[in-house]
Amino acid sequence: MRTLRMLMVPVAFSGGLSSLALADDGSVTFAELDSLLASAGQHDVTAYEEIAVKDGGRIEMQGWRDDGWQLDVESLQRDGSLTREAQQRSDIPTWSLAGGDVEQTLNVARRSGLQRFESLDVDASGHLDIEDYDNQRREIELRLDGSDFSTIGVDNA
Repeated sequence: MRTLRMLMVPVAFSGGLSSLALADDGSVTFAELDSLLASAGQHDVTAYEEIAVKDGGRIEMQGWRDDGWQLDVESLQRDGSLTREAQQRSDIPTWSLAGGDVEQTLNVARRSGLQRFESLDVDASGHLDIEDYDNQRREIELRLDGSDFSTIGVDNA
């Protein structure tokens, strides 16, 4: 498992997010996502399985804390109000994505020309799937190798 911990990366579920506007397509700009990630901290997530913008202005995060508790948390983007939280004792899988690796993954998406963020998923084989939009607002799905962040597939939906 990658053990790099980055304090600014856990998804934001605290107040003060009302200035961020959710697009009607269920995505956010990378600047908005950076603000969400930078203002987080209360859940202490260090390993991720999913970060997603959901319909209705909700943000969902699934991952693990260092103590092995698996979290599934959802909040409103506009103000960070917690709408759902589930926890269960679990082992942190070796394929999970560490905080610093989330930032590196999002940087690859930006360099690939993507303008908006919809979701990031990690699967048990270590592949990363990023759903985003380019500057013509076309949906694009990037598939990355989790070991070196190289692009192994692009699907223009």
